[in-house]
Amino acid sequence: MRNHRLDVQPIAGAMGAEVLGVDLSEELDEPTFGEVHRALLDHGAIFFRDQDITPSQQMAFAKRWGSIHLHPHMPCLPDHPGIIEVVKKETDVHTFGGNWHTDQMFTPTPARVTMLYAKEVPEAGGDTAFANLYMAYDALSDGMKAMIADLRTISLYDKKKKRAATMKPTEPENDPEPAEHPLVRPHPETGRKALYISYEGITRHIAGMTEEESRPILSYLMNHATRPEFTCRFRWRPGSMALWDNRRVLHLAINDYNGYRRVMHRITVEGERTL
Repeated sequence: MRNHRLDVQPIAGAMGAEVLGVDLSEELDEPTFGEVHRALLDHGAIFFRDQDITPSQQMAFAKRWGSIHLHPHMPCLPDHPGIIEVVKKETDVHTFGGNWHTDQMFTPTPARVTMLYAKEVPEAGGDTAFANLYMAYDALSDGMKAMIADLRTISLYDKKKKRAATMKPTEPENDPEPAEHPLVRPHPETGRKALYISYEGITRHIAGMTEEESRPILSYLMNHATRPEFTCRFRWRPGSMALWDNRRVLHLAINDYNGYRRVMHRITVEGERTL
């Protein structure tokens, strides 16, 4: 029988759980980290409240999950490569991450997990929504599952996306190379099948089809994957941290707090090259 060290409390029926009684300013022992890892696999996204950590401590926790993924187009904190300071000022209209997506899908080796730590948040608004791609796949008809079983998608960095003024990406020296991924992706650790898709600015088309031919299929799958019954929503407080598994979860930064400031520290951990 496994010795549970953590208090893990689900926040919704579909996915997501708060993990209580963990201090991320301290190095977790292996059994405790194993329980945190298990909670992430079980719930897709996990959340920690009332954390008081430095960038160095956040980076140390991130490295427990693997190699840090350096975003090819977004600048990092000068003293902490790998930490992106996500800022939406009072005057910004657009937000960073304001479309349903999975991180770094536009690269051949996309993100494994993302870690987001709240520094400043509005009194209300600015929640993050998550969608369970296991459930989305399982709910498809047998006919749809058969049709998409061997399809692959082409993803490309979205240079045209509107972002907060403080989050302008650097312009790539050359046109970004597209990345190809399976539309149905078995999870590398659990083996469960999940849809693997992002909004149309990233997932451009199905391999071997035009964008026009692909769009009805991809739009249907994205709308299906983000049905309310497959989702959860996390309300931030200063000192909250979210950790989610990009291999089975979509996320969306909700832009409903214009006129207020929000500052987050984000780290992504490199995942596996898809087959």
